[in-house]
Amino acid sequence: MGSIEYAVAVLKVPLVVVMGHESCGAVDAARKVIEEDARFPGAIDDMIHPILPAALGVRDKQGKINLDDAVHENVRRVVDRLRNESDPIMLEPQKQGKLKVVGAYYDLDRGAVEFFDRP
Repeated sequence: MGSIEYAVAVLKVPLVVVMGHESCGAVDAARKVIEEDARFPGAIDDMIHPILPAALGVRDKQGKINLDDAVHENVRRVVDRLRNESDPIMLEPQKQGKLKVVGAYYDLDRGAVEFFDRP
């Protein structure tokens, strides 16, 4: 978060892209925690903890989680946080029209980027 805030406040970047990607290991680990009660060593659990709500939010009626849906949802949640719940260092430039925060998904197989969450 500090790197993003530095880019916005000091470098005056006009665009922040939150990009998820196909076959994301962190989101897959969150899926495994939910579906398989998996546990991971070291700081991995701490890394995936913020992703769990996104994975939970896309479970189907059988309790299964589609990985691509979870990646998209995680991007949406991060974008929403940056747009609405972050420090004024991020919020003020957005209100002034000097900064846009957008969500995207990178399809590794096709080498294509889909921008799906725009202000």
